[in-house]
Amino acid sequence: MIHWVMGTETNSPRKGSRRSACGAILRELGMAALLLLAIKLVWLAVDHTLRLYMGDSMVFMDAGAHSSVVGVRSYPYGWALHLTVYRLHSPLAIIALQALWAGLGALGLFAFLRYALRLRFAVCLVVAVLLATEPAQVFLERMVMAEAFGMLALVSTVLVYSRYLATGRLGWYLLGGLGGLATAAIRTNFLPLVMGLGVLLPFVHVLAGKGRGATGAIRLGHVMLALAVLAASHLAYASAYGRATGQPPGYLVHTGMMRIGLVAPLVRAEHFEGTGVPGDVLQQVKLPLRDHWQRGNHIWDPDGLWRVLERNSDNPEMVARTITRRAMLDDPLGLLRINIETLGGYFNRKQVYWRMLDDKGVIAPTKRDLRLIHEWMGWDAAGINKRETPARLYFAASGPWLTFCLFALAPLGLLSLWLGWNSGRREQYWLLALVSWGLFASHLLFSHIVSFRYLHPFPWFVLANLAVVASVMLERGHGARRMAADQGGAAQCVPSLE
Repeated sequence: MIHWVMGTETNSPRKGSRRSACGAILRELGMAALLLLAIKLVWLAVDHTLRLYMGDSMVFMDAGAHSSVVGVRSYPYGWALHLTVYRLHSPLAIIALQALWAGLGALGLFAFLRYALRLRFAVCLVVAVLLATEPAQVFLERMVMAEAFGMLALVSTVLVYSRYLATGRLGWYLLGGLGGLATAAIRTNFLPLVMGLGVLLPFVHVLAGKGRGATGAIRLGHVMLALAVLAASHLAYASAYGRATGQPPGYLVHTGMMRIGLVAPLVRAEHFEGTGVPGDVLQQVKLPLRDHWQRGNHIWDPDGLWRVLERNSDNPEMVARTITRRAMLDDPLGLLRINIETLGGYFNRKQVYWRMLDDKGVIAPTKRDLRLIHEWMGWDAAGINKRETPARLYFAASGPWLTFCLFALAPLGLLSLWLGWNSGRREQYWLLALVSWGLFASHLLFSHIVSFRYLHPFPWFVLANLAVVASVMLERGHGARRMAADQGGAAQCVPSLE
């Protein structure tokens, strides 16, 4: 962390001043870390109930118990549980681990604001504290889900890319790309974001960062080499993942199945040509195919499109990949249209009510689930779905705040970029803006339901942008007060004309 911080300096200080700067940084980071730790410990004392999101949580707990293979969704999360706290057979240990991850993510917010953007210490500390006790962070620390781990991976990737922009060194760019791959492995919905960052940040470096002073040939060479590194790392990962799972190269085993939950309303009979499955198989789908609110159910419901493909093909995954790819290529604007309609669901009381119920974990574990959970962890989870606790009540009331985060993030990213344009750290503001825009764009293009769980990463970046706005306002207020004081002092020195 210290090395990353010192790397953002524009000047190379002498040995003595560097030691002094390191000491100041350590004091600030130590103060922030202790405060964030205290907040997490208080919340742990207030609410130490582990939560389950049925379906997903069982997959992750099984992975934690058996050291998951890469074919399992979010397989690094299963590895992390298996290698750390899972063998303690304590739900409290999982919460403590995830609270630690979330606390490190909040410390990363403090570090980015303080040492990359050079904002006021007080503003950075207040914003980090707000994130540490933000409702989505607090609640999902208590859920057996990969959100807290994935968020830490994303924050780490942003910090590494910040270091790359500060130094222009391709080693940091490569490390950021690998961090992006790890982030996508933990939370596949981050894949478009990290890929977009990998493509755009070399251009930010040569146009708005330290590389803008180089010759055209050097800048072009830097961009081409960076993109080659990005492409090679992603191709290597996709190939290795495909070999490990016995599937074609990719990032997710069940790519086709999951894409059905995104594009089911766009699938037509002609999209089945050459797949070995006749197009009239759509007549077997009992769920309304054109109702975009049913998209997720087409994956899991026995009457949905995926289950129909399973019954009619020896390789339903390949059929699903083919028909969903054709559907997206045939009607990309149609996909955008239904996703915009889905965003409107955040203002529909009925949609919000039912989704919040689901997101906070009201579905009860089955008897089989309870038996397996007890076998894996020695934990009796009976009745956990009905138990109300402070963290769950806090999250349940956060719908308006999280909706604000969703729709305010992109405009705030633009505002921050404008405010920081002449700061001397324009490339860092570009990074913040690109992640802000990318998060919103990913949600718009790839979220098929209203879900407050999906908005878990938004508060980090909303608060970062609000910190920029608050710092500018404070600086302007301080400047106005100083100017008024200077004018008052000058007036006292002017001889009276009376």
